[in-house]
Formats: sequence, structure tokens, C-alpha cells
Amino acid sequence: MATISFMQENKLEAVANFIAEMNNKESFHIGYCGRDSTEIKQYIKEEIPYNTSFITAYDGGKLVGVLGFDPDIDSGNAEIWGPFALANHWNTVDEMWEKMIEILPKNISSVSLFPNKMNKHVLEFAQKYQFNKESEEAILVFDRSNSHLLQEASLEELTPKFYDAMEQLHDKTFPGTYYSGRQIIERLDEYKKVFIRKENEELIGYIYVEAEPEFGDASIEFFGVLEDKRGLGIGGQLLKGAIRWLFTFEAIDSITLCVNVNNDNAIRLYQKVGFNLQDELCFFKKRIL
Repeated sequence: MATISFMQENKLEAVANFIAEMNNKESFHIGYCGRDSTEIKQYIKEEIPYNTSFITAYDGGKLVGVLGFDPDIDSGNAEIWGPFALANHWNTVDEMWEKMIEILPKNISSVSLFPNKMNKHVLEFAQKYQFNKESEEAILVFDRSNSHLLQEASLEELTPKFYDAMEQLHDKTFPGTYYSGRQIIERLDEYKKVFIRKENEELIGYIYVEAEPEFGDASIEFFGVLEDKRGLGIGGQLLKGAIRWLFTFEAIDSITLCVNVNNDNAIRLYQKVGFNLQDELCFFKKRIL
């Protein structure tokens, strides 16, 4: 019988290795978590209060299951890391889940799951615990080997003069998403950039990207174009310019983005630029009373 307990600090590396090994398989893949053990370890250590938010299951000294959450106090939501469990120890998941629910902070009012469509165990788990399916998402990847397909695209970096316009466009295009326009602006640094397109000194489009050269990858987080300027190729120019900037970091080998599978226009645009489908995932959410 497995022993369920809080993750200990000296087990962080073992947990990161376990998650990476599991997450590299479609049948266990969770979209929130990385596939590189070093990146996973660093993120958990720096961004998550893991001593009070990660549960582990051991059987005979062997790690057989992990379940954790990444809380966002501002939104009141916690992203669930897992459940991860070896197939022959899936019976540990219910006990880990019950323990996790007990330790959720009181200001967390909802939890979300992001499993691969091939992750049958977690899809069944979501149904069992009455999560609501919110959407289906596609993860697309642009590899450096395709960068020769990109034409020159001139973009400007966001300046304070256009903060308000960018914030308004973002919040209108992506209401209620994980970063507001103001939060994006507050995150900007040498690795997190917003690039814009202007017309007659008016902001008509923006793109927000994050570079992670330490781990060899990067992501397109958001981009938006004024409604009356869509269909004019501005989105493609934003994408190409941002990709070219991201690849100025020699260590970056690939760029990822996430898009709703029903957004046919966006998917066509991404694939036209050179992105390829990597994973399809389901987004679930559950209110916690």
C-alpha cells in the first residue's frame, strides 16, 4: 500500500524527474507541466509553495504518484499538476486528491485541469469528480529549422506611450484570461516583450512573447489586432517579427503557442507561418465550495 505525504524538499529533484518522465508520454501528459526535468524543478522551486501544495505517493521507497497545484491568489484559481501516477498505482490518485482538497488555500475557489486528449486516466478522473469541460486546445510548435521560411517583418517594441491602448486591446480580445493587459506590462523585461504595429500613430496590433533561453524554448502568449484591421496580414507580420526576435537567442530551438481548436482562422494563420501541431488538450474547471 502506498504512503501518501507532503513532498519533502530533498525529494524535489526526484519529483521533477518523475513528472518529466510521465509528461513525455501522451497517455500521461498534462499541459501545465513541462517536459524537461531541470525546467520543472526550477519552476516548482521558484514559483510554487511546494512544501504545502504537492502530494507524493511512495510504495516501498519508490515514487509512484504526484499531485500538486499552482495557486493564483488574484484569480482564485489553482492549476492542477497531474494527477500523475504509474498505471499500476492509479488507485493512489483518489487519496492524493482528497488530501490536496484539504490543503487548498481558502481563497482558492476553483481548480483547473489541462490533460492531453490521449490521457484517458485524467479524462476519467475529470468526469468522476465532475469537472466542467471548458474548451479543447491545440499546442503548436515552430522549430528553428523552419526559420528560413520567415520574411522580414518590421515591429516596434511597446513604449509607455502605447500602454493604455495595448491594455485596452488585450483586455477586450482576451477578457478574463490568465494575464490582464496591466499584468503583461508589469511582467516586461529583457526576456518578456510586447511588440506592436502602428498606423498613423495609433496602435493597431500587439503580440506578447516570452523567451526562455536557459531551456532552449519560447512561447507566443497573446496577440491581437483591432477588429477593423483584421484580414490585412497584420497578424502574420506580428507573428513573423516576434519569431525572428525570439530566435535571436541562439539557445532557443522552438517556440510554442496554445489556441482553441475551434479557432480555425488562427490555426490556419499559425500553420501558414510555419507552426506544426504538437498536442491536443482539454481544459477543465471545477468550483470548490
